[in-house]
Amino acid sequence: MTVDGVDGLTVRVPVLPDALARALYLALLANGGVFRPADVPEGDAGALERLRAAGLVVELPDGHWGLVDPRRAAGLLQAEYRSTGIELLLRAEQPVAVLDDLAVAYERTPRPLDVGLITNLSVLTEIQQRLENLAMDCEQEILGMQPGGGRAAATLRLAKASATQWRNRGVGMRIIYQPGARTDPATVDYAAHVTALGWRVRILDEPFHRALVFDRRVAVVSGYRDNTVASFIEDPVLVALVVDRFERDWARAERVRWNRSSKPDPLVPLLAQGLTQRAIAKRLRLSERTVAAQIARLREEYDAESLFQLGWQVRGEQPDP
Repeated sequence: MTVDGVDGLTVRVPVLPDALARALYLALLANGGVFRPADVPEGDAGALERLRAAGLVVELPDGHWGLVDPRRAAGLLQAEYRSTGIELLLRAEQPVAVLDDLAVAYERTPRPLDVGLITNLSVLTEIQQRLENLAMDCEQEILGMQPGGGRAAATLRLAKASATQWRNRGVGMRIIYQPGARTDPATVDYAAHVTALGWRVRILDEPFHRALVFDRRVAVVSGYRDNTVASFIEDPVLVALVVDRFERDWARAERVRWNRSSKPDPLVPLLAQGLTQRAIAKRLRLSERTVAAQIARLREEYDAESLFQLGWQVRGEQPDP
């Protein structure tokens, strides 16, 4: 649909699929999701065109057409709405819940051939919109590899607010930085903030490429030659390869105590001596439950996997006798 804008300017307004177009989508999905336009009944030609205009079908290289993930189409529709300017800004905020039932059907239906397993984007607004959608849908964990030194302070202030929201939703995160992040005050402040939320941040003194993984379902990697290109990968095998690379680097990365406190913790010297939880509770005249909670906090602060590892790390901080 087109409308006349300011000074006679005509802008294109994307239209959400109507009931007939949605019914056609479900019918095509039930038949495998890959088809030829000639196989679509003549009476459904208009509905097919509306699906194409909404970005829910794409033409494949071999002459077939295929269905597109409705959640991705929804993100692109939102971006189009925003691009039409102030006149149509309210429409950009309209919920696209009309596509939710199609997305559920898409995700639950096995398909012999998936469409759009790798999407390369180079327009910054499209990249940001897709990342926002992935972050909004994330339910479990985000894995991040951020090369280079410190990040922009303004970006990190927004990231701190987002981290709190994600943590309140139960989303965890692990991040790998390069050594330059350790000397940047804004990045150190951000790392200390998210560490206090239970996230984990490590340093790897090796070259690596920027990557993000959402729920081990979608991986986002930067172009190897040009960081202005972002590849959104949904193929399970390729996502698993990105996750495996992250886990390998994570195991070699250095643990950092970001939220270092100037006030000494009475548990630290006792842990350095190798005392058990029960012995520490007895020494400090505290309940074992209280000591267990404090040890759990210290394990997060020191990024320690076990009580033994925590004791080993704090032992290295103690002054020589």
